[in-house]
Amino acid sequence: MRYSDLHVMNNTEPSPEALIRRWEPALKAFFLRRLRNHAEAEDLTQETLIRLLEQHEVRRDSYVFQIAQNLLIDRQRHGAVRERYKETISAQQDRHRDPLNAHVILEGQQQLAMAMKALETLPERTRHIFILYRFEKISQVDIALACGISPSAVKQQVAKAMAALARALQEEHL
Repeated sequence: MRYSDLHVMNNTEPSPEALIRRWEPALKAFFLRRLRNHAEAEDLTQETLIRLLEQHEVRRDSYVFQIAQNLLIDRQRHGAVRERYKETISAQQDRHRDPLNAHVILEGQQQLAMAMKALETLPERTRHIFILYRFEKISQVDIALACGISPSAVKQQVAKAMAALARALQEEHL
């Protein structure tokens, strides 16, 4: 005998526990397929079950997935509103920044000078490889072919230069 047959025969409302046992696994699967997020699937399953239990109609079963679908739509709408709000706040914060702030320009110039000084301390080959890779945007494979070394050697030279620049920046801020 199916659940719906039992429900009609007894002409009584099923218990909350029976509704939860019946619908919880299907609802979780429904939400997981669409969201791929266990926590959100759990939350939306619980919200659907709450709304289902709040209905006092005999034909609740026909509304279960309509409730679930409506919750998904609401979730998407709320997410879109939150994103627009974040973008608005970010735009307002950026509007108050002065791109021609002398302090910011001076700080940038000082950092650039310090980076150039750190680059000058590198061995010529390392500096040359780093400039080709970072500033000229030449691939490591092409640099390796041009310099007659392996791509992994290029990678090591770039890493060596990056480490030297990072140390220089760190020393500057200490």
